[in-house]
Amino acid sequence: MQLDVEGKTIEETTSLTFSTDYDNLEPYLGALGHVVVIDEDVEQFIHVHPTSNDATTFEAHFEKPGTYKLWAEFKYQDAGVIAFPFVIEIQ
Repeated sequence: MQLDVEGKTIEETTSLTFSTDYDNLEPYLGALGHVVVIDEDVEQFIHVHPTSNDATTFEAHFEKPGTYKLWAEFKYQDAGVIAFPFVIEIQ
């Protein structure tokens, strides 16, 4: 699993695009995937869904710069739900 991040500042929308085996995904809790994000102080919690029903791109807004930990959850037909951890820096 790879993550491509566009817009790494608080002034813009941050786009999170995950490379997945899309043909092997199935909806999980009503969406193709889920992403949860916490800041380094564990004070801010963000939960986002995909931008459409057929994409693994998510959009998030960050209120302050810093280090954020995120988990992307996807449900695979052959492996069930898997959570993938990532760390990103927002300016």
